[in-house]
Amino acid sequence: MSALLTLLFNIMRLRAAPQDLPCSFFLMFFCIGGYLLVGLGISMLDQTFGLAFLSAAIDTILLIGLAYLALWVRGYQGRTVQTITAFAATGSVFELIGWPLVAYLQQVSNGDPSSFSILLLLLIIWNIMVIGHILRHALDVPMWVGTGVALLYIYTSIRVMVALQIAGSAVG
Repeated sequence: MSALLTLLFNIMRLRAAPQDLPCSFFLMFFCIGGYLLVGLGISMLDQTFGLAFLSAAIDTILLIGLAYLALWVRGYQGRTVQTITAFAATGSVFELIGWPLVAYLQQVSNGDPSSFSILLLLLIIWNIMVIGHILRHALDVPMWVGTGVALLYIYTSIRVMVALQIAGSAVG
């Protein structure tokens, strides 16, 4: 377990690649479950349980879909398990780190900029770099391509979550 955590943090530091992870369906589903649960916890900060669950589930599906689609386009479907594991595991860690920042920022007034806002922005940038790093190795492309795809994924994810938030407030 210690070696796995070290490997995970090395991926987050851009010093290891998703192919260094074991190709384990159990580990992949465990990491997906963790990603879903942490996403649910964060979503419940400002949403009802039903909408929070839907948001977390859709975010998880988008993450899996990104990996599957990108690998399918490049013809590297054999890398799916390790890529999804890397996405879900690192995503869970980023969400855990960001959870207290998001909770705090929701408590302060909207017009009051805080150093925590900058920390959250840096965390998002780091997350984008890690997603790009994972894609770079999984797809065998340059880092700028992986980061570009990561930015497209983050943009799509944010747009979908905003649409869910709007739909949820219209229904509620």
